[in-house]
Amino acid sequence: MKKYLKLTFSILIIGTSLIPLLATALGLNSINLDRSSLSSMPALIKDNRINTSFTSEFDDFFTDQFSLRTFLISAYNEIYANIFKQSGNDKVIVGQQGFLFFEETLDDYLKVNQLSHNDLMRFNEILRIQSKFLQSKNISGYLMIVPNKATIYPEHMPSSFKAIGERSNLDRISEMDLNINTIDLTSLLIKQKSVYKDDLYHRQDSHWNNIGAAFGYLEMMKSLNKESLSLLDLAMEKKVDWQGDLARMLYPSKITLEHQVYFQLPNQFTFTKAIRTFEDIQIESINSAKEGRLIMFRDSFANALIPYISESFAQVNYDRTFPYDFRRIKELQSDALVMEIAERNINWYLQATPILEVEGEEQTIVASSLVSLKITVEQQKKSGLFYLNARFDDQKSAEKIIAVKLIHEGATYDAFPIYQDDDFEDDIIEYGFSIYTLNELDLNSLEIYVFMDNAWVKIINK
Repeated sequence: MKKYLKLTFSILIIGTSLIPLLATALGLNSINLDRSSLSSMPALIKDNRINTSFTSEFDDFFTDQFSLRTFLISAYNEIYANIFKQSGNDKVIVGQQGFLFFEETLDDYLKVNQLSHNDLMRFNEILRIQSKFLQSKNISGYLMIVPNKATIYPEHMPSSFKAIGERSNLDRISEMDLNINTIDLTSLLIKQKSVYKDDLYHRQDSHWNNIGAAFGYLEMMKSLNKESLSLLDLAMEKKVDWQGDLARMLYPSKITLEHQVYFQLPNQFTFTKAIRTFEDIQIESINSAKEGRLIMFRDSFANALIPYISESFAQVNYDRTFPYDFRRIKELQSDALVMEIAERNINWYLQATPILEVEGEEQTIVASSLVSLKITVEQQKKSGLFYLNARFDDQKSAEKIIAVKLIHEGATYDAFPIYQDDDFEDDIIEYGFSIYTLNELDLNSLEIYVFMDNAWVKIINK
């Protein structure tokens, strides 16, 4: 009997492993709802010579695109989720009551790997420089952080996940006196949850739904002291037509629709050029029935906001560029700038330099001491400006630095306390400073002052 069981099991394993090859031979395939980029078929000949990486590249291609791949992944993940209540995809967390969560938000939920106190001080200094620039252009600046789904619905996270730390980055930022106007969405959404229960965020998507976005819009308009649409008084229609991004990742061959609410908007605005989706990098809307101009630096959470905001302003420019490109301010006349960012991406502010031309000014800096700290500096022409990017070699000592000023030919410049490396999404923060200027800075005569340990000190680069 045991012999037959072993034989049956062996045949089952071998037969299962042959399914992709057999399906490929028969031309069978399954749909792919996952929008992740897939490896393409490699070329045997590249640059007029044999591609020595062909076998490894072909392996990547076949792994990504063999027949029935998405069907098999979906079947495996569904069995794993239903039986073991766990996710078969390392980017998706299977929660309770049908909720899925984005793995990248887990540290915020557990309150671990958080920004240091000095990181938060640098964050505030970055906001100060941006706000100072906006004020010089007579533009009101606002920071709007959209909370993660797990921040609003922690009760639907797996019961095995327990917070380790005491406060998240968002908790600590909300307690700070920030150097810019803020729009607090977290308190509002938690309050509205008592009325709207589980209907503020999609169950199988990492984003809020149109109702959650509606409350975000109303709070934003209140903060901007701008008349808003009476969204909650409008007729609405509920449709089961939303395919969540987390569901696509977990079940790439399975259509798993959930409901979405649509408000009956006036539809008075138009887009100045055709758009592919609300994911487009730049979108502009105009509305002759309204007044006021707005620029929004944003991410995918603002997709659901676009119809509401566009109904409320004469002109709105939405920009998904990151790092933020403040040259757009010069191109467009605007009354206000809203910088919307997801809670999970707060650390990006400390990893990428805003494209913002910093002008020198007369200012006296009194240094309490001299500090020897070697710096690796690069300067290049970039984005029509001169970009200086510097990294402190002694990263441990540099962690204390929360602000940087540069003196060049008698003018003082505010530098961002940011060192930008090749990947600002890797969550690895390195310490340094960076700045965009109209004219090239002479590195040999440049004076560098940093604020650390509650005092300004002058850096001797050697």
